[in-house]
Amino acid sequence: MAERGKVLLVDDDKDICETITDVLEIEDYSVTSVNSGMAALEAVEKNKYDVVLLDMIMPGMNGVETLKKFKKIAPGTPVIMVSAFSVEDMIRESLKEGAFTILKKPIDFESLFSTIEMARGNGGLVLVVDDDKDICEVVRYSLEEKGYMVKIALEGESAVEKTRDIKFDVIILDMKLPIMNGFETFLSIRNIRPDVCVILITGYPESMGSLIEKAMNKGAYLHLRKPINMDELFEILKEIMQRLSGT
Repeated sequence: MAERGKVLLVDDDKDICETITDVLEIEDYSVTSVNSGMAALEAVEKNKYDVVLLDMIMPGMNGVETLKKFKKIAPGTPVIMVSAFSVEDMIRESLKEGAFTILKKPIDFESLFSTIEMARGNGGLVLVVDDDKDICEVVRYSLEEKGYMVKIALEGESAVEKTRDIKFDVIILDMKLPIMNGFETFLSIRNIRPDVCVILITGYPESMGSLIEKAMNKGAYLHLRKPINMDELFEILKEIMQRLSGT
């Protein structure tokens, strides 16, 4: 069977490294394991990996410090942070520094497999935020047909939580949402993922105009009116993904 991808595993616990390596190799991943942040940096300077699993709490150079240095060497490689502890400051800093997501120990291996494949996705990872389920499903279906991986949130709080858990390439955000409106959701998302590309959508351009303007001034990518022209959206996403990939 063909190799599914090259994984760099970084953890100071050698027993954990051995267990995770065995499981990943059974699933046909090629795994290199190291036990310190410095060894991880040396590994990525010599080899290219599809994804990195990086323990957050390590002696010497911890996971966040390693992540910061790693992103300068291989900025395009997704990094999945792993931790047995809920260290909120370190989790928040990891996400701001570009970690794809945080997984908790003990690791659920089915979740690990799906997260690795999601992190490696070539079509781009998109979050659609809209309280209209039908619109969400239409956009999801259309984008998945084009090779994108799509998650859905029906309200702002859920969108913020998903953004905290996953590093999306693009967020398509409706401005008229219950409880937390689109602008409030946008600000919360940018606080977690300041580099994420946000496309605003609205069916109420007149009443939402001032909030759209505020969001654009705060760094939103652009805004589209409903009903969404999917051909136009495809072209916008293609442009964004080319920019993110450097092509």
